[in-house]
Amino acid sequence: MRFRSLVALAALGAVALAACGSAGSSASNAKASPVAPVNTITTGTVAVRSGDTPLGPVLVSPSGLTMYGLMNDTKTHSSCTGACAMTWPPVLVNKGWTAAPGLDRSEFSTLVRPDGTRQLVAGNWPLYTYSGDAKAGDVNGEGSGGVWFAAGTDAKLVKRAPSTQSTPSTQSTPTTAASSSYSSGY
Repeated sequence: MRFRSLVALAALGAVALAACGSAGSSASNAKASPVAPVNTITTGTVAVRSGDTPLGPVLVSPSGLTMYGLMNDTKTHSSCTGACAMTWPPVLVNKGWTAAPGLDRSEFSTLVRPDGTRQLVAGNWPLYTYSGDAKAGDVNGEGSGGVWFAAGTDAKLVKRAPSTQSTPSTQSTPTTAASSSYSSGY
């Protein structure tokens, strides 16, 4: 009897581990749960504005969090879903959102994500915030994995080292202020 109990317990444990290992592991999960509603900008609300960071002026959320673009994305496709979207929450908007004065509204559009939510796009880049940014002005996601970069107010990605914050540890080679550059080609 004791042997059967151990076998049953082992089988139950294997099933539980398998379920944990597969949940949210796919970045292309077509039916990923929507990101928490706190990230959704409502009708008539400013969804994007300019904010000062160590990188210079960049696009920020209403609460001042830096917005980022992912080099793997296109204007019409967001490749960050599932577990990725937990670390890099997409900037979700409802119809009727607005851009702050001083930003060129024609630079912004939206795309429909696989879960049916609408994501804000600047130029060619679907926009995200970074869970590692705690307060307005943080740019802790800049350069992460060599594919995540802050979105500039011109709807292009900023690719340079912050002047007062260190670059993320995921960057393979450190950059210095002397080698900083701004790439307007993205």
